[in-house]
Amino acid sequence: MLNELDKELEKQGLRYVRYADDFSIYTKSNAAARKIENSIYLFLKNKLKLPINREKSGIRKPVNFTILGYGFVAAYVKGELGKYQLVASEKSWKSLYARPVRTVV
Repeated sequence: MLNELDKELEKQGLRYVRYADDFSIYTKSNAAARKIENSIYLFLKNKLKLPINREKSGIRKPVNFTILGYGFVAAYVKGELGKYQLVASEKSWKSLYARPVRTVV
């Protein structure tokens, strides 16, 4: 069913991440986010008849949040704006280092 959402997002040329029923759509401006948010939420509510969890799903700039244990940070390259790189969240790093090291003999 959510493949219909994927098709709609791609038709609109939007950048997004979706995992199961959670999604994040990325925009560069607040005005664009509000416009897209209204159209997508109406699409989900009216066409797909789905509720929206606004804590997990949303339309935002790709900074200061994590999804599936990863976050985004600005990749500062001279002459390139709006580029981001994926990084493991602090919680994921702590979880990784808290695990015991196993050796295979």
